[in-house]
Amino acid sequence: MNADEMRNLMGLYGDYLTRLSYVYVKNWTMAEDIVQDVFIKYFQTQQYKGQASIKTYLAKMTIHKSCDHLRSIKNRLRILEGLWKNKQQTIPSSEQETLQKLEQHAIAKAVLELPIKYREAIVLFYYEEMTSFEIATLLSISENTIKTRLRRGRDLLKTSLSEVQLGGDLYE
Repeated sequence: MNADEMRNLMGLYGDYLTRLSYVYVKNWTMAEDIVQDVFIKYFQTQQYKGQASIKTYLAKMTIHKSCDHLRSIKNRLRILEGLWKNKQQTIPSSEQETLQKLEQHAIAKAVLELPIKYREAIVLFYYEEMTSFEIATLLSISENTIKTRLRRGRDLLKTSLSEVQLGGDLYE
């Protein structure tokens, strides 16, 4: 594979894979590092056999690498420190913008707190606008399993967000 082909693939799929990795690791810098590692491994090993699209193949590599990262103990400590710092920071703005940002943050936080199997289905379906069939193909599971995970994920989000609003955490 020559340098132009490498740059082309990175340009086509780099942002998509970074967003996908972020769903798992919840840290943009780490997501970028993971995607860089995925591209390096892809270019060095060249094990792609053409059974699925190149996008699907790279996405699977990214998911696996992201999950590997989540298993590391060092990463667990880094995530906790990052959540603490984010909670400490506030950005002054008008009251309306502040409320809107708080609501968006509450939704994003609720999505990121979902168990991984529901979170990946929700993010791929709503944020990446993939069909349930495409998600099933990407994750190598049945389409009915994806539909079930989407339904259960939505139910968990409704419960989580209603608790946040009732508990007052949304505006603290």
